[in-house]
Amino acid sequence: MDFQLSEDQEALVSALQSILQDHAELPQAERFSYSYFNADLQRLLGESGFLGAARDIGPLEAALVTIETARLPVLVETAATGLVAPMLLPADGPVDGPVALIAGGAIGKAHRNLPIARTALVDLGEDVAVLTIDPADVEPVASILAYPYGRFRAIPDLAAARRLPGAGARLRQWWRVALAAEVAGAAQAALDFTLDYVKQRQVFGRPVGSFQSVQHRLVQCHAHAQSTYYLALRAAWSGEAVDADCAASLAQQGVQKLLFDLHQFHGGMGVTTEHLLHFWLYRIRALQAEAGGVHGIGLEIAGRMWPAATQATGADAAPQIAEAG
Repeated sequence: MDFQLSEDQEALVSALQSILQDHAELPQAERFSYSYFNADLQRLLGESGFLGAARDIGPLEAALVTIETARLPVLVETAATGLVAPMLLPADGPVDGPVALIAGGAIGKAHRNLPIARTALVDLGEDVAVLTIDPADVEPVASILAYPYGRFRAIPDLAAARRLPGAGARLRQWWRVALAAEVAGAAQAALDFTLDYVKQRQVFGRPVGSFQSVQHRLVQCHAHAQSTYYLALRAAWSGEAVDADCAASLAQQGVQKLLFDLHQFHGGMGVTTEHLLHFWLYRIRALQAEAGGVHGIGLEIAGRMWPAATQATGADAAPQIAEAG
């Protein structure tokens, strides 16, 4: 994989950024909200063809779209709608979005993006169920995690849903690519926001960012964001399940340090809704345990790379962990 984007990819990102910069501002009335879904921008991205990048160009380009939109404080759903669904249903044409991703073992719990979703992809382990969502069937759930959360008012009949036999592993693979892409974009945006802040905030007559200990920790945060970015793009480019696992595992491993450092550099203000920081960091926190979490994904990586050793030690819990979410 070439670390430099091609001319076509640069043009795609540039065209997308020109649209996003006009919709990046939060409405004043939503400034202190925990999350804000921009339905107009979601519709515009669909009409402009950006949500069709995976089919029209490729999954790497779709991952770039997810990364760029994850940099916004406002929310649009491009990960499942523009990357996971097209890779899972390549022959179906555009799926009615936004799309929610659900672990079948937790179908009765609250799920990310369910209140805005029109389609849900449910991980049943071996198979995948495709659900059409009626907004009237979803009860919104209050959450600080910077996504709209909701639960089904009544557990849907998965037996009556459309089923994709044998597609569970592929769903988890692209879910993890999308997760890593979202973390990469949000982490870089949170870091950029923090860099601007520490240049201005004065302590002992000096900007906070002038202290070497702060600079060291900011570099570590930058390294995590950039590593996640490149691993997400590699996983989208290669199409290999182990690359997707590694990208998601790294993205989730660095969340705790990223949240601690960036919140601290804002003097704790980031944990409130007075700063925009929570729109990115609470979003990352929500992604920390998805698609199996660090431990579940780690077991799957070991199983893929050293199958004989994991079978000998009985390490066969990864599929159950992934399903339970």
